Amino acid sequence: MRRLVYSIISAIFVFYLWSCASIAPPPTRASSLSPTARETEDVRRKLAEGGNYVLGKQELVIRGKRFNMDCTGAVLAIYYYAGIDLTRDFNKYKGNGVTRLYRSLESEDLLYETQLPVTGDIIFWDNTYDRNEDGQWNDSLTHVGMVMNTSRDGTIEYVHLNYRKGIIIEHMNLRKSDVHRKLEKGHIRIVNSPMRMKQAGKDHPQNWLAGQLYKTFAMGYLF
Repeated sequence: MRRLVYSIISAIFVFYLWSCASIAPPPTRASSLSPTARETEDVRRKLAEGGNYVLGKQELVIRGKRFNMDCTGAVLAIYYYAGIDLTRDFNKYKGNGVTRLYRSLESEDLLYETQLPVTGDIIFWDNTYDRNEDGQWNDSLTHVGMVMNTSRDGTIEYVHLNYRKGIIIEHMNLRKSDVHRKLEKGHIRIVNSPMRMKQAGKDHPQNWLAGQLYKTFAMGYLF
């Protein structure tokens, strides 16, 4: 059933991909959507609203519930804003918040791969910092965010908690994962935002951009 729902959502997504420059929560066409697909579309629209609501926040309190001011807390707060409690199964798993969220969604078969995610998709990254401080690239599931929009050229706008700037929107493009920025019509455009925490006095490592450290997406709105 879940995969049937996703097939319906994907078909809707492809239609809008070719009809507009940016993949934002599309207008509801009640006559052409099944009740389940229509409900999912409404949830995704609410997730976009929640993503904008948390931008710049210094604390995360949604309907009286407080969330940690970290990357997982930001995503959990956005989803709670839309009426979804992603912490439902956290007590079944060990590890940090990102790992527990990943395992919860994995157990529901909600992880998937695409270069053109939709609004509300959760993004997981690996190796965004040296969590175990062993100098190796072996730190999985270190960061999480949520897709806000995807443009026709593959540019993804995602909301997340940046360790220096707070909750902001940044960019990723899996078609050009090694490109940081490019000059277009006299303006610099960010293609992939920095993601790996930079160490003082050292150059960026080979992999440091959002597209390079990307792990997978998840359909949290079907949780």
